[in-house]
Amino acid sequence: MAEKHSPAENPAAAEHYYDYEARFIKQKREQERINILPRVIKPAMFAKGEFALGDPRVFSRYTVAPLSALTCSFVELGADGDTAPRRMIPSVVAYIVAGSGACFQDGVKVEFAAGDVVLTPPYTTYHFSADPKSGFRAWLPQLRLWHGQGLLWRDPFGARKSDDEKDLTSEQEVAEIFRSRRQVREPVPGKTRYDWFLSRLADENRVEREGLRVIRAADRAWEETRQGKIKFYLHRWMDAAARGLDLMVQEIAPGEHSGEHRHIFEELLLVVKGRGYDLHESTRHPWEAGDLICVPPMIAHQHVNDGADVAHLISVWPQQPGHELLGGIEQIGNASDWKR
Repeated sequence: MAEKHSPAENPAAAEHYYDYEARFIKQKREQERINILPRVIKPAMFAKGEFALGDPRVFSRYTVAPLSALTCSFVELGADGDTAPRRMIPSVVAYIVAGSGACFQDGVKVEFAAGDVVLTPPYTTYHFSADPKSGFRAWLPQLRLWHGQGLLWRDPFGARKSDDEKDLTSEQEVAEIFRSRRQVREPVPGKTRYDWFLSRLADENRVEREGLRVIRAADRAWEETRQGKIKFYLHRWMDAAARGLDLMVQEIAPGEHSGEHRHIFEELLLVVKGRGYDLHESTRHPWEAGDLICVPPMIAHQHVNDGADVAHLISVWPQQPGHELLGGIEQIGNASDWKR
């Protein structure tokens, strides 16, 4: 029986065998690159274009950082400055690092200040404007899952596109699809499972219309946890106009360290203030204000503040849980200031 179904005597089986083997080889090479690439990135070294960790296209994975699902960009404007209008299929999340201004979303003005998080719904025209008396700096983390779904699309608004940025669908087709989806009304109540799925689109349209467009720093409460002092801005249990990422802020006092934990999802952190180092499986990775910390999947890690000031970290990760009940967090050790 083994000889009958061996790759040598069954061409179809041989084809599948070598394809399976090639995937293992590719995964091994990717793991080697993950191990070699730096865990702490200084954005100025790599952000020649828009994205600090490589653009969202699939072929730029594992070129700058050991992350595949996450990248980020920065917006920095002087007093009274404006960005060009833009519209993308995915939603946009912006953490305001410093300064103040406003985000205009399809005619809706959303004002913000330092410490706030601005949310732009999917396929919404938006641009940022700085206050006349001060500029601002914002960090925009972004999921890179859209390339694999064929939904990596951005409205050029008349700008000329390069050959590698041509879209598979026209702007008119995309606009018509979203116009149709947003006209969906509440379905007739039903009792089947499929009726629940039908209700999801109407519910998401409602959240987009009524959900939060800006999350104020003052409205979010600090929590003392086993991982340390944290404040959640975005999580899967809240109605917000952007649902792709979870986002939290963490503060670590001088001489203290966070808890040690491990999870299957990637994590990307921006160091807003302070200095210290990360321990990834006992390997030390120093960081300071302005750096990006990259945490690959299933790596035990913790953050240590060895500076004189409070460390301020912004953390994001994809909301999609891991497959086969692997989406949870394993707490290995508690924060140094955990008192319970």
